[in-house]
Amino acid sequence: MLKYRFLRNSFLLSLLATVIVPSYAIFILFPNVTTLLLKQTEQSAIRIATHLQRLIVVDGSGIHPLAAAFDEEIIKISNDFGLFKSRLFDARGKIIHSSDLSEIGQANKHDYFHQVVAKGEILSKTVIKEKNSMEGEPLSISVVETYVPIMIDNQFQGAFEIYFDITVETDNLNRILFQGSMIMVLSSLALTLMILVVRRSVVRPIARVSDAMSRMAQGDLDHRVPVAGHDEIGDMAQIFNQMCQQLKHAHSGLKQERDKLNTILLGAREGIISTDSTGGVVLVNPAAEVLLGKTQQQIVEDGFTHILDDPEFVASSVQRSSIDIPTTVVYNQKVLNIHAATIQDSQGNLIGSMALLRDVTAEKQLEEKLRNLSYTDALTGLLNRRRLDELLQSEFSRADRYRHNFGFLIIDVDHFKRFNDQYGHDQGDRVLIHLAKVMKNHFRAVDSCCRYGGEEFAVILPNTQPQQVMEAAERFRQKISQMEVDGLRVTVSIGISNHQHCPTLDHLVKEADNALYKVKQQGRNGVHMFHP
Repeated sequence: MLKYRFLRNSFLLSLLATVIVPSYAIFILFPNVTTLLLKQTEQSAIRIATHLQRLIVVDGSGIHPLAAAFDEEIIKISNDFGLFKSRLFDARGKIIHSSDLSEIGQANKHDYFHQVVAKGEILSKTVIKEKNSMEGEPLSISVVETYVPIMIDNQFQGAFEIYFDITVETDNLNRILFQGSMIMVLSSLALTLMILVVRRSVVRPIARVSDAMSRMAQGDLDHRVPVAGHDEIGDMAQIFNQMCQQLKHAHSGLKQERDKLNTILLGAREGIISTDSTGGVVLVNPAAEVLLGKTQQQIVEDGFTHILDDPEFVASSVQRSSIDIPTTVVYNQKVLNIHAATIQDSQGNLIGSMALLRDVTAEKQLEEKLRNLSYTDALTGLLNRRRLDELLQSEFSRADRYRHNFGFLIIDVDHFKRFNDQYGHDQGDRVLIHLAKVMKNHFRAVDSCCRYGGEEFAVILPNTQPQQVMEAAERFRQKISQMEVDGLRVTVSIGISNHQHCPTLDHLVKEADNALYKVKQQGRNGVHMFHP
């Protein structure tokens, strides 16, 4: 309403307007627009730096750009956004990448780099740079120079320096300011005519630009201001349209990145749950619903710490920030690896919390299966020699610690070689399989039955007195001597040693083997126990 009242007022007010409006443009509008341009340029630089940071590797020696991919992305961004120059500094201020190769290796010795940027603060300033035209003539251009620090775990690792050439925008703003001021001055010389002219050629176009700005502020980036001519209003409309196009392009890029993120989140097999800074759940992907057996609404309503129905456990996991080392839990009949942590920005302010859930049930089952296979004899299903050695060592140490006895049996199938030669190896294998089956049924669940090698077997009887060991061995021998395998009689010889009679594990095994040898000397099909 204020602009229309000026147009309808008297010549005196028009003269006053010629002073007020240019002053407003010079001291308020132009600085504000310049500040806005600087801020927008700074935000573009931040987005570019954030995007490029993904192409940087951080190790113990500092940051390193992924050479080919980084250079290709720099060229692409320079073409898309019209960068004047870009640099990458390490934590000491040394240039490790620059669009000007001659600068690589130089150090930034400015105080603001080490006192401001190195502390994680973004720094932007407008400077005048010199460059040569295509004809080789020196030119002065306006450049927005923005330093964007690279902070990882609140540690300064380096910084990007992004240069945007704003000479065109600055010149256009200066030209618009000058031309607008001249229009207002000339309007005082032809009040009546200018009221009509300005109303038609200034107020309405500006209103369209204002309306377009309002629509843009509401998210409508497709609206364009009609460019009616080549005057300053047309230039402003054209500049505005260009700005809208650039914003639309940037918005489209962000939307593509968002779509990529959504694709990853929706297609991920891992469950992902995140919160905002207040602790409210803001993201639940479908995999999390499947793994937890809850709907998204239930997870949101229950809260982040109740995702596993154990608030204390989840809270402690978040406090430990177990994003690198997972915690394994069993929930909803699944074995889950839980990665949980709080997320902070470069200033240490809380952004939110997140949890990543991974179903490792099949992996754990496979591990158990492989472990069993590595400890099991393929023919008999008994424990193998490798597992026997481990169990003997463990049981011997336990018996020493708690001062109790355990027995060790070595069982040999009598005349097995002759049996193989006469009836064949397949028949011999059936004898061993049947013998192993009888061993499993005869000895206790706490006893360890193993295939010692060939036709020899071994048994560990924990926490058992020598007399009980002897009785168990004799009952087993009798049971074997009474059975038939495919109509054939089988007998075994058994040698026994006890922990309380043997100071070392080697001694224990040796004496059981000696006892077995004595049984064979006495005609086989018997049991002998070593006594010191």
